[in-house]
Amino acid sequence: MGQRMARTIPGFANLRNHLYSFTTICRLARYCPARPAVGQVHAMYRPRMTSPRSRSRGPGSGLRSRPGPWVGLLVALLGMALALEACGPASQPGLPAAVVPAAASPTATAASVGRAPSATPIASSAALLFRAARSDIQLPSARSRAVAFVFGSAILLCGGLTSTGTTTGSILRIDLRSGRVSNEATLAVPVHDAGGAVMGGSGFVFGGGSVGPGSVVQRVGPTGASIAAGQLPAVRADLAAVSVAGELVVIGGGTPAGPDARVLATTDGRHFRIVAKLLVGVRYPAVAVVGGLVYVIGGSTQSGDTRVIQVVDPRTGVARIVGHLAHGLSHASALVVGGAVLIAGGRTGGRAQDALWQLDLASGTVTRIGRLPYPVSDAATAVAGGIGYLIGGEELGPVASIITVSIR
Repeated sequence: MGQRMARTIPGFANLRNHLYSFTTICRLARYCPARPAVGQVHAMYRPRMTSPRSRSRGPGSGLRSRPGPWVGLLVALLGMALALEACGPASQPGLPAAVVPAAASPTATAASVGRAPSATPIASSAALLFRAARSDIQLPSARSRAVAFVFGSAILLCGGLTSTGTTTGSILRIDLRSGRVSNEATLAVPVHDAGGAVMGGSGFVFGGGSVGPGSVVQRVGPTGASIAAGQLPAVRADLAAVSVAGELVVIGGGTPAGPDARVLATTDGRHFRIVAKLLVGVRYPAVAVVGGLVYVIGGSTQSGDTRVIQVVDPRTGVARIVGHLAHGLSHASALVVGGAVLIAGGRTGGRAQDALWQLDLASGTVTRIGRLPYPVSDAATAVAGGIGYLIGGEELGPVASIITVSIR
């Protein structure tokens, strides 16, 4: 019967050879990950033509060994099945296999609905594991609400409150290599609850206060030498300062009468311009910079601790609310370690917290990833050598210990 089909259906033998060649092409075409060059496909897809006429020419013409048509057809179909099996599961209808997601990620989902900030942030890896531990380095005495500057392998701890509740101008030098802590110098104006950031090889201390909020801007060199460099446009304490794209950005804070929502920028500590306004004015926020964006996390408002997470783009002046904390939080610290934004400690309802949270920059959600060795708020914050430092701070009162946060 097979011989009769080959004779009565003129293209049968050619069809068989086309099917046989298809088993090879299917490994090479769009269904499989590796694709050959066009010339390679053309060379491999060159079916060997046989027909009743070629078979009549005897040995030496056409195929040297020709199985019956049914055998050839079965071999071709089996080859096709094996080739499709080798290609793995089919992709979703209408989507090329290369763009079918293996698993939905929070970052991808958030980006698809337009919740990502206007600038591209550095995405934190959910696979990172962090370790929070009490450091062997100890301050000579308890201190909270200070400002920390990183200069090489040393941290300068400037100002703050002592265990007696008085404001100090002392500048301590913490040598991270030796663990030695020494009294380095003194601020030109003693302050606590100030904001601080490093730019151009100098640290800048903005505002803060002693008896009440102040407006002085102080410049601190790597050796601790300090001078009054300028004045803020208005008195401000309980604030934060960060370095962004060659400018110093002053954000958050205010006075006991209320928060100051204006976001200021300066390059010298003397001349300021308003670059944005917070949608929710806050004092005592946790602040971090990622990808040129300033994240303002929690803080204290006139009605209490807030859950709001805000992001400010100093380049465009756009401020937006991008997420919420699990509960109201103020006096916390923000650290960027390994590209991840971590929120450590703080206060809720006036009580110190020991939680360590990670902020998902794409979705604006936070996940609790661990605990600090003890509850602490109002710590000075620094990141050096990929390790975060929470220096001093308050539990029931000021503490002299230091917490390190690092990738395991």
